[in-house]
Amino acid sequence: MLGIWGTSFIFVKIGLAYSPSFIFASLRQFVGAAAMLPYILSKRESFPKSAREFLPIIPLGIFNVTITNGSSFTALKVVPAGLATVIAYTQPIWVFVFAIFILKETMNSLKVLGTVLGFLGIATVFLPGVQISQAYFGGEVLLILSSVSWGIGAILFKAKVRTESLYMVNFLMLLFGGAPLLTASLLTENIASIRWTPIFAIALFEVGVLSQAIGWTLWLFLIRKVGASKTSSSLFLIPMVTLAVGAVFLHETLSGLEVIGASAVVAGTYFVSKSK
Repeated sequence: MLGIWGTSFIFVKIGLAYSPSFIFASLRQFVGAAAMLPYILSKRESFPKSAREFLPIIPLGIFNVTITNGSSFTALKVVPAGLATVIAYTQPIWVFVFAIFILKETMNSLKVLGTVLGFLGIATVFLPGVQISQAYFGGEVLLILSSVSWGIGAILFKAKVRTESLYMVNFLMLLFGGAPLLTASLLTENIASIRWTPIFAIALFEVGVLSQAIGWTLWLFLIRKVGASKTSSSLFLIPMVTLAVGAVFLHETLSGLEVIGASAVVAGTYFVSKSK
């Protein structure tokens, strides 16, 4: 999962050079769902049999897919992939904050330290964005929205979803979350503007099949088995991968303040994730 998600924003950034953001985001969901369909049919995965199983998947799609992907794809039009990943993967901090109130998880000094450090890091990262441009700063705000929404989605899955088949949950989540993205693209973007090139196809395969179909199924499996907070414990490594890959292949650079802020965010996420 580290390798798949560590390069995901890199491929999103590449794909956005060939497609508008909402169209690309919706294609990601439907390609991911299509990749899962043969397995679901071959294994005869059961459809949710009751409203108690079915209804919680709808908000799961809205938070984990529609808001998370819609905001992050839009942000990646202007924010470097490495920095975007640092902000988006503050998710464990938000999971901890929400888990206190929803899952009644306990606080300790290390988690509080990590949360404070993470928020200070975010504030530091945002300072150069204000000076660069309004669009750049707006992209950073969208990435916070993406991270918060993802955190809510993780808590909702752990607390509310009772459907046994994770493949079916992910499949339906992609459809429910992808539909609003497709609607937004039809209303605001020109579908004909997509440039279908081999590079775009590779980017779509990575973000749709590898990252979304495979990565998200594994993510949901881990949340169910070990919990939302523990599952998030490995996420602090992902920005490091993206920063390295972005620097090498996309020639991305960060300002001094952004480096300091990103380091604080990664350290804060680590403290929150590893704290018992």
